[in-house]
Amino acid sequence: MTVAALLLFSGLLAGCSGDPTAVRIGVLADCVGFLRNVQGAALTGASIPLLDRGAKLLGPDPSDGVSGATIAGHPVELLTGCIEGGEYSSIIEQARKLVEVERADVIVGGTYPGDGLALREVARRHPEVTFVVSNPGDREITATDPAPNVFRFAADISQQVAGLGSYAFQDLGWRRAVVIADNNEMGWGGAAAFLAEFCGLGGTVTQVPMSPDQQDTAVPDADGTVVFFAPFGQTPETLTAFAGGRQPLESSLLLGPGVWYDLNVLSAIPETMRNIVTVVPTGGTDLTNPASERYRLSAAQYFPGTTVTDAMQPFVVQNHDAVEVVMTALEQTGGTVGAGGADLRQALGSLDVQLVSGSVRLDANRAAIVSTSLARLGDIGSATVIRTMSDVDQTLGGTLPRSYEPRFGEQPCVTGTLATWAR
Repeated sequence: MTVAALLLFSGLLAGCSGDPTAVRIGVLADCVGFLRNVQGAALTGASIPLLDRGAKLLGPDPSDGVSGATIAGHPVELLTGCIEGGEYSSIIEQARKLVEVERADVIVGGTYPGDGLALREVARRHPEVTFVVSNPGDREITATDPAPNVFRFAADISQQVAGLGSYAFQDLGWRRAVVIADNNEMGWGGAAAFLAEFCGLGGTVTQVPMSPDQQDTAVPDADGTVVFFAPFGQTPETLTAFAGGRQPLESSLLLGPGVWYDLNVLSAIPETMRNIVTVVPTGGTDLTNPASERYRLSAAQYFPGTTVTDAMQPFVVQNHDAVEVVMTALEQTGGTVGAGGADLRQALGSLDVQLVSGSVRLDANRAAIVSTSLARLGDIGSATVIRTMSDVDQTLGGTLPRSYEPRFGEQPCVTGTLATWAR
């Protein structure tokens, strides 16, 4: 390295240093790729916990940043990394930049399900930095070989599906189901949870790969179909086609959480899909939750023109909740992370907190224990919660071993341990 280059690099480090006593939270947000247009919304959610604690916006756009947040007199800074969700090289590069160049104490992020796996491996290289995976993602992130500095306050993909298998067996009376799943983590994880409950109660399942024009006519004696698909990948018309012509739809078709990941799409659900039951991911429908009400008021105050739909988009809520738990933990530590981040991690691990997504506490692997809900679709994007499952951990009440890693078409269908809500 030349002297000029060394001086330039040193200048960059000095320019990024800011207040040496500040706690720095790095937020990874998509600004390139398929979701490049959601950066502002993601940073809206991440900024609100700091704005609620005295920060000011540096410009009209959330990407302009905030300044002035303090906890117990200690400044808290928000840094941003530009990623492309699902491109692990991008996740790794930006996370390392935030840690190694901008000296972040905490990294928050995750857009696609597998992003948390990449963050977990970066976390192993930087045990002094705390990582909070904001999106649901693969259960393996925290269930299998977890890193001691990785936390997750959002239900994983499988946790979100708690209760759907027992609803199909006990309420709808299904005994033979068709499971259609995308060949990705969203499909695998959802199918694993459904089979664990449905087959545990004595049901049998035919697993079918996702296809745009798939109809399960090859299984004419099945009682119904459940579909697990990635967000933004299906239209209401294709979803109803998966029922294979069975009627009424509300007793022959169930939907995984993918239908909820874009509330604008949900609002376009046609009348024919009313009364279909689905599972509700982060954000949900509980606008009476006090944390949700405060959050929506803050969003309207700091970002005028933000609609309830915009604020409650799951990925926006996930970013908010991930930063909120960090700020809450810092309030317990007096605004410092402690030597090597130990004080912050101890505080995070002991939280029992009410978030926009609901009440959350952590298990021994620093993964969320949550309540999840089943909801019946209503008019124009509305839904009614019909059942809530409490204390849903990563094992789904013992039905999925921690070591189990879902794979396409390979989910076991056996009788076995049943969760409390499925008995």
